[in-house]
Amino acid sequence: MPSVNVLIADSSTGELEAVRAALSDRGYRLLAAGTGAEVQRLVADEEVHILLLAAGLGDDDGYQLCARLREEHRSVPLQVIVLQPAAEPAGTARALDAGADDSVRLPCDPAELGARVRAAVARWEVQAGLIKEREFYRIAVAEEERLSSLVLDKNQSLKEAYEKIRQLNGELEKANRELEQLAAYDTLSGLLNRRTLFNRIGVEIERATRTSVALTGLMVDIDRFKSINDNYGHPCGDLVIREIGVKLQNRLRKYDFAGRYGGEEFFVLLSNSTEAQAERIGDRFRREMAETRFTCNSESFAVTLSIGVARFRDSDTQDSWIERADRALYQAKEAGRNRVVIA
Repeated sequence: MPSVNVLIADSSTGELEAVRAALSDRGYRLLAAGTGAEVQRLVADEEVHILLLAAGLGDDDGYQLCARLREEHRSVPLQVIVLQPAAEPAGTARALDAGADDSVRLPCDPAELGARVRAAVARWEVQAGLIKEREFYRIAVAEEERLSSLVLDKNQSLKEAYEKIRQLNGELEKANRELEQLAAYDTLSGLLNRRTLFNRIGVEIERATRTSVALTGLMVDIDRFKSINDNYGHPCGDLVIREIGVKLQNRLRKYDFAGRYGGEEFFVLLSNSTEAQAERIGDRFRREMAETRFTCNSESFAVTLSIGVARFRDSDTQDSWIERADRALYQAKEAGRNRVVIA
C-alpha cells in the first residue's frame, strides 16, 4: 500500500493529540492543522488522502469547509471524516449533506477511529485507481487518434485503429460510470447518498404533481441502533446497515428509490402508491428484517425497524412532506417500536 497522508484538523489541542495518538502506530504520515486556511493550503500542497475534520474548527464551520473542499477538489480522491461533538445529534446528517464520507463522535474510541480510517483508506484506493485508470484510457485514446491520422492510406491499419479506439472508449465510459456510482451512492448501504436522495425526491415530486399520481414516502429507522454498536461493535452496526441496503434494493420496484437519510435512517420513495399500499410494503419489509438473524463476534441477534408513512399532498413542500413522515416515525417509536404508523 502506498504511503497514506492523513490530515487531522482540529483547533482543540487535546482532541488533536488524542486523535494523533490513536493513529500514530498505523503507518500513516500524519499532518495537523488548526484553521480552515491551513486545511485548504495542506490539501492543495501536500496531497492529502484522508482528512479528519473537526465540526468546529476555531472560527471555521467544519461542515461548510467540507462542502468547499468538495467543490474545489472534485477530481481529487479525498476521503473526509467529520469529527463531531457528542452533543450534536444531527451532526451525522449535516456531515453527509456537506459531502463527508463518514463521521466519528468525539471523544473517539481509538479502535473505532482506526477502523473508520482503514475503511476510508480502502475507499480512497478504489477511487484513486479508477481516476488513474480513466487518465490512462484518456491518454491511450488520444494516442490512438493521433496514430490513426498517420495511416489513413492503409485501410486495414485504419480499421484496426478505429476498433482499438472503440474498445478504449468503452473502457473509458465504464470507468466514468464507476466514478459516477461512487459519487451518487452511499458506500456502506449501497443506496442513494443523502445529496442524491434529495435530488431524486425533487424529481419524483415534480413527476407526481405533473401526472397526478400518488407518491408516498417511508421514513425507516433502526430501533436501538446505538445499543447494537455498544453491545456488538461498530462493524456489526455497519453489517446491519449493509443488509438493510441489500434487502431494500432487492425488494423495491424498478421505479421506486431508497436512500440513506442519516446515520441509521433511510427514506423510501414509492411512486404510484397510496398510504395503504405503502403501509403493506413497509410492514412486509419490517417483518422480514425482524426475522433476519445477524451473527457478530460469535453472538446472534436480531433488529427491528420503526417506519413512518406519509403521502405527498398538493399543499406539501419537500421539507413538510419529509417532516410528516418523520413525525409518523416518532409516533411508531413512542408506541413501542417495531411497527408502521401512517401520518
